[in-house]
Amino acid sequence: MLRRPAVDDAALIRGSAAAALPPAGLTHAQWADLENRAARRSRRSGRKPAAPPRARTGVDPAVREYRPGLALRGISGHLTRTDTGTMAWYSVAPRPWSMRGDRDRESLMSALGLALSQLPGRWLHWRVTWRPYPAAEWARRHDEWANPLPDAPDGVSWDEHLVGEQHRALAAPKAVKEVFLGVEIRHGRGRLGSIGDKLTGQAGRWADRILGKWADAELSALDDEIRQVDSIMATSALGGEPVTAAEMLHLLYRSCALGLPPESVMPAAPHGEWEREDLAAVDGLARWTTDPYAPTVKVAGVAGGVPVTRHVLIASLGRMGEIDVPVEDLPWMTVPDELPVPIEWSARMRVLPQDQAARSLRQVADRVDAQQRHYEYDHGLDAPPVLARQIDLAAHVRDELETDHTGLSGRCEGWWRIAIPGRTEREAIELLDELRHRYHPKIAVERSEGQYRLAREFIPGEPLATTAFRRRMSLRHVSMAVPQVSDMIGDAHGPLLFTSRASGRALAWDPWHDMDTRQVSGLTPIIGGLGSGKTFLMGVLAAQVVRAQGAYVTLLDPSGPLTRLTTLPELRGYSRGLSLLDAPPGTLNPYAMISDPDRQQFDAGPAGDAAWQRDFDAAQAQRSTLVISVVTQLLPASIRRGSEVQQLLLQAVDRVGVGAGHHLGEVIEALRHAGEDGERLAGALGPILSPSGPARLLLGSPDLAPWAGDSDRLLVLSTKGLALPREGVDQQDWGLDEQLSLPLMHLAAWLAYRRVYQLPRSAPKLVGLDELRWLSMTSTGRTLVTQFSRDNRKYRARVLVAGQLASDVLHLGGDSAESGLASLCHDVFVGRTTDEAAQRDALRLLRVPTGIGYETRLGDLSTGALAHNGGGLAADAPREFVWRSGDYCEDVRLDVSGEHLAGLRAVLDTNAARAGDLR
Repeated sequence: MLRRPAVDDAALIRGSAAAALPPAGLTHAQWADLENRAARRSRRSGRKPAAPPRARTGVDPAVREYRPGLALRGISGHLTRTDTGTMAWYSVAPRPWSMRGDRDRESLMSALGLALSQLPGRWLHWRVTWRPYPAAEWARRHDEWANPLPDAPDGVSWDEHLVGEQHRALAAPKAVKEVFLGVEIRHGRGRLGSIGDKLTGQAGRWADRILGKWADAELSALDDEIRQVDSIMATSALGGEPVTAAEMLHLLYRSCALGLPPESVMPAAPHGEWEREDLAAVDGLARWTTDPYAPTVKVAGVAGGVPVTRHVLIASLGRMGEIDVPVEDLPWMTVPDELPVPIEWSARMRVLPQDQAARSLRQVADRVDAQQRHYEYDHGLDAPPVLARQIDLAAHVRDELETDHTGLSGRCEGWWRIAIPGRTEREAIELLDELRHRYHPKIAVERSEGQYRLAREFIPGEPLATTAFRRRMSLRHVSMAVPQVSDMIGDAHGPLLFTSRASGRALAWDPWHDMDTRQVSGLTPIIGGLGSGKTFLMGVLAAQVVRAQGAYVTLLDPSGPLTRLTTLPELRGYSRGLSLLDAPPGTLNPYAMISDPDRQQFDAGPAGDAAWQRDFDAAQAQRSTLVISVVTQLLPASIRRGSEVQQLLLQAVDRVGVGAGHHLGEVIEALRHAGEDGERLAGALGPILSPSGPARLLLGSPDLAPWAGDSDRLLVLSTKGLALPREGVDQQDWGLDEQLSLPLMHLAAWLAYRRVYQLPRSAPKLVGLDELRWLSMTSTGRTLVTQFSRDNRKYRARVLVAGQLASDVLHLGGDSAESGLASLCHDVFVGRTTDEAAQRDALRLLRVPTGIGYETRLGDLSTGALAHNGGGLAADAPREFVWRSGDYCEDVRLDVSGEHLAGLRAVLDTNAARAGDLR
């Protein structure tokens, strides 16, 4: 059985059904009168009258012909057709800008200018608009990625969580910045096209049938030129790809419904071909009205099924002064990006051929010379200094055009319009004032009359409304606009942890995605001063990945508040809080911290045997090193510096053995039988290793691990109660409690390391280690962080290390960010940092240039929330961080807003009176 292809019937009968409709400009009554007159003339002449239109086509003449109110007449793929020409539309690739060096930014601007120089003589139409966050698509991907814990009766269900996250992501009025560029196809209106325009204007729709094949042939003849433009757009810094049907529909929606809230769910886009009747889908989206001399255009339509009205004010960029991008100024088309409303751009420009630009400059120079001669020779007066400056400027530009071979000195002309939406006319005007303030004093922002026609310029295909505010400048000046600058960080399926500070876009992060796909390290420093939100970030991330992925998370919590995560209803039954000071004896036995490799996890055969033996020997050596390091830390500072101490400890450990079943008590006993020096060491260890105090954690071997293998997805190891050493106090002046606290904290971190090695390798794991400064003080702690940095990919473990100073990370494993472990850090978070030296170190850790002004940005993080809350951060206050992820570095806010996250905010409340200070 033959099946008919699934095509639009309109494409099969294009032009035929409409042939009976009256020509453009005639009513049905006028058309009928003309036909009656023709019939009477035919009867008088004896000729047979032509068949009436209804008999020919079967279409009722009373049906009103659709004539779009747009200049567009059709769309073919990424080509838009009007009565006057054809334009190809491209989606311009976003480019990073934030926290980058001046050299990178200047390279981007130069590449953009060179790309535009390859399109001389063509009219270009820039359109910058915004799209809401694709919340539904994210929810689908996130649900596929997730392996959520079972719903708890008194908690937020997984479905409720997904719905709440989507509402939170859609709360921002703008999210995804989109930049489109239309490029004129210069030979798009040849002789056939001109004839077709005349016939269409004279005879109406009946000409469409006759001209259909002509139009198709004309477009086919343009293939070579279109391919050339496609290649320039794709291979240049523009990174332009031909717009898809969905992108074209979105562009038309945002243009015809200018200023209205964007639709989060768009209708299905037509196939590659849009007939004239298809334009009705966007032609009638909104009703535009304006009064004479009104400051705005009133746009009324429907968004999300609700009638909405907006007042849109169209402003133009006026006179421009000297701009210094990137040293002093932002790219001038990105200045409105930080406003809370989606400001849109429409810019028409044309790169002038060099001979035309030179001729224009010569005319200007000749005019200025004539004015100078008029002053000096005709009247004997000194010419005003402004004339001399204009002559010098014209000479400089002319010399630049003649000697510059980069193409950046080429000249262009254009008009840059800005659409400012407001709920009321007053709000739109206030936003204009704010925008003027941001551009002042280097660029003037002007509002003129004729707002309706100016607003029409934003619709693809519409003509230029007025030549007012024409700007003539060099391509170097145009390249400083960089409209495609956008935030480019995060992924499309992980938990929605952050929002972009610039656009408000929700940012998702899957902690294991880059580790799995790009083979990068999972070592992730979180740096910031007191109150910057380091522990808050660690707790939010832990709760989200345990809930969504059932990940195995182990947190070392020195001050205790993270233990409250275990009380969340959604995590109850899958979490455990362990206070190490209350744990059984031997819980932190250093011998038990290193697990021997399991032979079953290696391949069978001689190669597997050899690999297992290497790992087994490495574990034995590491266990011996750890035991010796712990005992050394327990010795008084005056004794441990002796030259023979390490030799005695090595002999005692060798005598005891390095199996996992031993404990420190056996080492003490071995020292007592090692002669007078050994007896002296054992006596020095006696007071600190009292079995009745915290030292019992080091003595003996626990019968069972302090966690359940599968049910304890979240394990919080609290060391609250340990008396950490006082800042600035020499080790010789430490008390016994302070001397014992450091090795206990280090061994608690090694306990987290042990858990990672005992869990299945393929399971997602996360480890959070707070108080990095204490871990980096001794060889035990440094060895642990080094071990984690090397093995985290192998065991699929994301390792968060939190500290106040970036220098603690920079000096781990090397003397600089390039040679140490910092060079392995694919992801880095830096919160509020005020000390100047600490700011410089933090920027080095972020791999951001120092000395060009970024230091002050680190000091400004979270200051708005701190001031609003009287110097402290509430649980729902945004914590701001600079996040480096691979090649990108952006300002982000940790976002836990929404009713579905109220429980998480409650357990992580930073109010010191209730929950203690979260560092």
